[in-house]
Amino acid sequence: MKKVLLWSVVLMLSISMMAAFSLYGCKAEEAPAEAEEGKQVEESAEAEEEAEEAGEEVTEADPASFEGEFDIWYFNDEVSVFVENFMEAYPNVKVNTTLLNDEDYPIKMETVLGAGTGVPDVFVGEIQYVKKWVDSEAWLDLSSAYNADELAEPIIEYVKDVGRDADGNLRALSWQATPGGVFYRRSMAEKYFGTQDPDEVSALMTTIDDYIDMGITIRDMSNGEDFLLAGWSDMNYFSVFLSSSESPWVKDGKLVISQPILDFFDHAKTIRDEGLDYKVELATPEWFAGFNSNIFSYLLPTWGLVHVVEPSITPPEEPEEGVEYTFGDWGLTSGPSPYFWGGTWLGIYKDSEKADLCWEFIKFVTLNEEFLTEYAIESGDYVSNLNVVDAIVGDMSRESLGGQNHYAFFKEQAQNIDASNITKYDDEINVMLLSAVGEYVEGLATKEQAIENFKENVASAFPEVSVD
Repeated sequence: MKKVLLWSVVLMLSISMMAAFSLYGCKAEEAPAEAEEGKQVEESAEAEEEAEEAGEEVTEADPASFEGEFDIWYFNDEVSVFVENFMEAYPNVKVNTTLLNDEDYPIKMETVLGAGTGVPDVFVGEIQYVKKWVDSEAWLDLSSAYNADELAEPIIEYVKDVGRDADGNLRALSWQATPGGVFYRRSMAEKYFGTQDPDEVSALMTTIDDYIDMGITIRDMSNGEDFLLAGWSDMNYFSVFLSSSESPWVKDGKLVISQPILDFFDHAKTIRDEGLDYKVELATPEWFAGFNSNIFSYLLPTWGLVHVVEPSITPPEEPEEGVEYTFGDWGLTSGPSPYFWGGTWLGIYKDSEKADLCWEFIKFVTLNEEFLTEYAIESGDYVSNLNVVDAIVGDMSRESLGGQNHYAFFKEQAQNIDASNITKYDDEINVMLLSAVGEYVEGLATKEQAIENFKENVASAFPEVSVD
């Protein structure tokens, strides 16, 4: 039980690392301003339809013509930036914001959704629980209401797939895509493998066994002073194993433990038994310290560069004594399989009376190319809109990565992501899996016992799921 709680904390911490994100519900009666807003949008829609029928070019309505207000709940600072920019572009629209603690956010959202009152007009969903709200149809069907499929054509496919319900309707969209890669120390790659070139390093780790062999080489040549990675748990759901799983966790009401999951137990055990990891937990102070020490590689997604790697390796105004900062000594390459980690989706509450204004906000955040271009260049975040990616990719580079073009790398990785196995069960089951693997790695249980413990935990948490 202690380990399950620990990994719950770790997972929630990883949510907060993605950042860098009014308790008033929808009114039961439509106020005069809201009625005018509805009339305004209805007239705009009728005008667009008439223009389309006449074969005329449809133009976007003037942002200044929109009036009203809506509420949004979120847990990450990026959304604050989006709200500020949106209200500048839409001067007659007020957005009432509620920024919640990332650990409290999903609990409070589930409470108001369950009660059906006090639900904000717009709320965000993180990858760990976004499918719960998509599948339960808590968010409005954007496909039917706003022709979102056609408008969102530039957005990376897997990002849209996560936001689709069982019938294929779009209910949520995201401004970002979060493909991952392997961040590695260039100097250590040169020392142990004779190259620091990303393509050549990638060729050394086309399989998990290859990656482990690299760790053995590092261990032997350094006399055990350098390590492949910080901890075995770095290679979990967020990296190469569950991303390459052959099935979702739950299929036709049954728990599915596919071969890559079983292999995870064995590979994690090998990494620990062979002394290839530094034996530290994800997102602990020791884990972060490894960026400037003796760790060869970290597996992280897009946001990991700007919110984890760079803050760790950039010398502060008052450098810590004895620390040799590794800014510029990192490279980015692909590992044994593509993966993605994290992401935040936006949706409109299905019963919101402010849906039209809310849709303007979501369009602004995910489809306004002028805004997204400025945001991407300034923040370094990898956006989901391919029109923007294609426009800026040639000019993007990162000094922290020795001048490497991180946008070009992530663009290629994003094309290989398959999000079809994401389910509403993932968050809790992933925590249970890590706990079970930890029992095996630390010698507290055999592999068979750990798997049985895992099944029992799943059965207890989800009585409707068969584990036999």
